[in-house]
Amino acid sequence: MLSNSQNGHRSNPQSLPLTIREQEVLRELAQGNSNKKIARTLSLSPHTVDGYVKDIYRKLGVCNRSMATAVAFHYGVLDAFPPALGIVQRSPYQPTA
Repeated sequence: MLSNSQNGHRSNPQSLPLTIREQEVLRELAQGNSNKKIARTLSLSPHTVDGYVKDIYRKLGVCNRSMATAVAFHYGVLDAFPPALGIVQRSPYQPTA
């Protein structure tokens, strides 16, 4: 898997070896969406999304969605785009009101 940054600070999404489209797919994947839902959201075919997911795993050196989600969070991919409708993003370390 990609190396961690120093002192636990999150890294820049542009430092990932992913295209913008792969980052979009990773963001959707990290939000727990299925490949079918990702395809509908991004106006792609499910087959194309499958290919992107495989490429993302290979480029990040991960083997599953959970690991890819951890990398997405670490590199700030979830912060790089406005949140999807109805999804509230908060740090897992911040208490809820």
